[in-house]
Amino acid sequence: MTRHLAGRRTTGLFSPAPGSRPAVLAGLGNGIVISAPLPVGIAAGDPQAAAWATLGAYLAAFTNKGGARRPRTRGLLVAAVVDAAVFWIGARAAGLFPLTLAVLAALVFLAGMGTTLHPTLERLGTMPATALLVAAGAVGTTQTPAQLRPAALLVLAGGLWYAVATAVLTPAPRLRDVLRTLAQPYRAVGRTLTGLADPQTPRTAPASTADALRRAEEATRTLRGPRGDEHLAELTGPLVRRAATLADLTAALAATGPPPAAVATPYTAAATEAAQRLARLADDLTRRRPTTAHAGAPGTAMAPLEAACDRMRAQSAAGTQSYPDTARAGRQRRLLGRIDTVLGAARTDARRLAQLARTPLPPPPTRAPRPPAARLRGRMTLTSATFRHALRATTVSSVVFALTQAVAVPHGEWATLAVLRVLRPQYAATRERVMQRVIGNLVGGSCAALLIAAVHTQAAISLILFVIITAGFTLRPVNYAFWVVFGTPVVLLIGDVPHPGDWHDALVRIAMTFLGTAAALLGSRVLWPSWEHQRLAADTEHARRATAAYLDTALRFLARPDPDGDLAAARAAAEKAVARAQSTAHHAHREPGHDRAALDRESATVAALDRLVALTAALMTHRTARAAHLPALALYTGHAAPALDPPQGDDPAVHADALAQAVEEMSLHLEDLHTRRRRELAGERTGDTAVRVRIRETAPVIELLAAVAAIADTLPDPGSGPSAAP
Repeated sequence: MTRHLAGRRTTGLFSPAPGSRPAVLAGLGNGIVISAPLPVGIAAGDPQAAAWATLGAYLAAFTNKGGARRPRTRGLLVAAVVDAAVFWIGARAAGLFPLTLAVLAALVFLAGMGTTLHPTLERLGTMPATALLVAAGAVGTTQTPAQLRPAALLVLAGGLWYAVATAVLTPAPRLRDVLRTLAQPYRAVGRTLTGLADPQTPRTAPASTADALRRAEEATRTLRGPRGDEHLAELTGPLVRRAATLADLTAALAATGPPPAAVATPYTAAATEAAQRLARLADDLTRRRPTTAHAGAPGTAMAPLEAACDRMRAQSAAGTQSYPDTARAGRQRRLLGRIDTVLGAARTDARRLAQLARTPLPPPPTRAPRPPAARLRGRMTLTSATFRHALRATTVSSVVFALTQAVAVPHGEWATLAVLRVLRPQYAATRERVMQRVIGNLVGGSCAALLIAAVHTQAAISLILFVIITAGFTLRPVNYAFWVVFGTPVVLLIGDVPHPGDWHDALVRIAMTFLGTAAALLGSRVLWPSWEHQRLAADTEHARRATAAYLDTALRFLARPDPDGDLAAARAAAEKAVARAQSTAHHAHREPGHDRAALDRESATVAALDRLVALTAALMTHRTARAAHLPALALYTGHAAPALDPPQGDDPAVHADALAQAVEEMSLHLEDLHTRRRRELAGERTGDTAVRVRIRETAPVIELLAAVAAIADTLPDPGSGPSAAP
């Protein structure tokens, strides 16, 4: 059993990130541009020069953060110059170890501080430090300092080549870039509907839906900005709103539970058809030409579901079918019908926008100015997690570099590079990176050793490098472990171009990876650690308050058509707070020295809050005039938020009892409606009577309010957080 779980954890290290898709075109472009200097240099009879130019392009590629063509090209040019300058400094300071160490420490510290000091530092990252280490490692192993200094010009040429070639290959910003973002929430809702069609899948909406909606809303807000396009914003706005409506309707459908057995088959077919239509809609948005060939007419799966619901209604009149089950099946049919209607409108909007996919977009706004000096001074203290991480990375990398240089370990710089690649602000994230890099280096290094031993032709090595670089940059956004598997052979094969056949370097790299990752893990544990389990209680409490505020705003919105609160802002705040608490809980469980039982309680609370946010969103899809006049709704509204987040000095049990009393009154009211409806059916009154309308409009609201009250009753009292530091 333990071995099975360990195997699952190892496999999970290579699992694609949720919502991530391989960027095939970007990977192919990087493969072409980075490997292009190799055949040129080999044909010119200077493979060493080709290797240095390829290295310059390779370093610049890691500073490619995407974005519009002009600012991206400007950033790549700056990175090429900085990397080459640092490489030259490394070659000049090769005989002066204290100077090399000081420059390395400064570069690592600046990379750790990132945007706190300047936005450019975030783009550069640890690539300047990498260039310094490459120059320091090359001295004494492949070339002398005098031979190495001119190589800085080749590194510069490679970086400039990458910047220029990327600018040529990068298309001008078009509406299709925004449409890719707008397509993501539709894909996420489609995945949720696919899960609802599968009875084995838990009926919870994925967190990626909320994230995708936020990104789509931000893209539309950008179009409405001072440098945006108001006409395009007017076209994209409805598509985003329809995506949000579909997400809420899907959450409401999930809240109804599994379908009754009598309608399970047509329900599954209708949900599956809706999921497929959502996927096709997203394809229409992301492809240059809209999809034309579709299987079946839209909405054809709804007819069998409607017929099955009619049969249930007839059986209910005969007393062979439970009326609550009949009402639930009817509710699910209506929700799927509303999803079908919204999908039709969204499809029309998507087709109109897909025809405008090539519309040029105006240049993006300039970046925000640097933070003032007073704020910088406030962040240069040990209370800042960023400052502590910068100090930690600087200390660990400097110590590892000093030790490997002192004992003259061959290719000791690779150990320092491993530190820079895996060390993260959180211990749990560092540990995950350590596992990914160790396993990736074992796999990639072994494959590289076999390739180097078997392939001795420089042209063949160049072709292999092109394939590996393309695959590596394609899978890099998906998972870091994939990148390590392909990135390790890239570095080794670039060095093998001028000197084919030396496969021992692959074994040295594996050994140095073990050394560097072990040092990073130890440093993350003992040097100014930032423990997530210490923040979990505070993040959970913040998520409680935000969820309570959202629920309170939604309940008041349910009762009044023009509420004072901002429902959209309250929902966004709750989703953001819950997502942050989920991330903190995920990292906290991987940290040592914490109270496992306390963490489990906090994690259960966060999961319950996530469920409450989904139920509250589902509640808003059933807002009607009759729902606003439910009995005991005012009592429920007055105690719902305090039950989640009790004011100081309040007894949570009082609010829980009030919620239970309100739900009981509502349930009795619903039971009375069901009794009256059964009498109507017995009297063959099968039409749309007033009682049937009241059941249709109030039953889902009562059930959702009961589910919210049940979850609120299970939440532990605030303040029972995990233990302090290890």
